[in-house]
Amino acid sequence: MDEKIKGLSVATQLGARVPTGLIIVPEAYCAFVEEGALPKGLGAALASHLSDIERRIGQKIGVFESDKPPLLFSLRCGDKNGVVRLPEFMVNIGLAQAEGQVKPSDAFTGILQEEYTMQARRFQGSLLAGAAARNTLHNPFGSAVDELLYYIERIYAHFQEMEQAGQHHFNRWLIVQQMVYANWNAQSCSGRAYTRNPRTGQADDFGKYLMQRSGAYLNLTPLEQKKDLRELRDDIPEAYDQLKAFFAELESYYRTPRYVEFVVEDRRLYILQNTRGSYAAR
Repeated sequence: MDEKIKGLSVATQLGARVPTGLIIVPEAYCAFVEEGALPKGLGAALASHLSDIERRIGQKIGVFESDKPPLLFSLRCGDKNGVVRLPEFMVNIGLAQAEGQVKPSDAFTGILQEEYTMQARRFQGSLLAGAAARNTLHNPFGSAVDELLYYIERIYAHFQEMEQAGQHHFNRWLIVQQMVYANWNAQSCSGRAYTRNPRTGQADDFGKYLMQRSGAYLNLTPLEQKKDLRELRDDIPEAYDQLKAFFAELESYYRTPRYVEFVVEDRRLYILQNTRGSYAAR
């Protein structure tokens, strides 16, 4: 199984909060190649799973409420397997369903739309030529399922181009997850960290985070504007304690240091990634 998916599974087993979601297995891509189109039944399966998530969470996709973040989704590829070029992830899927619900002056909605537009451009720019030109007339989306199918089809077209170019050593897993919001309020952030210092091997705080900014901005923000992980103890002490406790659980389970990506939404820690890190220390 994909390393990223296995890492999230272990994080869940250890009691960490992991955003709920679903996995699209590689067999769906194989069917796409054989049929020349997305497999029949994929849309219905996605609709069924998303409806189940709505029931479990008690929210409708794209419906904004005053006291809680909206239910939206991200779509990500699995592990990159070295230098293989995979498409960028997509965020805030389902936002199109919210059009007309909220006032344009709603600041949080504007932030979500800005992030969606930015990431859609990055997604488009990460596709190979054939996939980038495929099915570009997509607005407006009728539902979150329509939106997911649109992006899945283009990712699969990208995969197919890679295979035709002789690249075969990459994972075909796709991950659909509920969005959690590092920009929800002043007690929210996104970050990346190692369970210990990768240079010395000491159990020191080693990572960076951004207050009230989503993970999409972590790569775009200059290093000097990111905060050191140790500062999280003062900014959001509850989340810092949750993260350090999770680090201890991880190292006890794996018997080796790990790399973690996380979001804090209103003081609650969510784990987005748990993978092997690169360590100089021995």
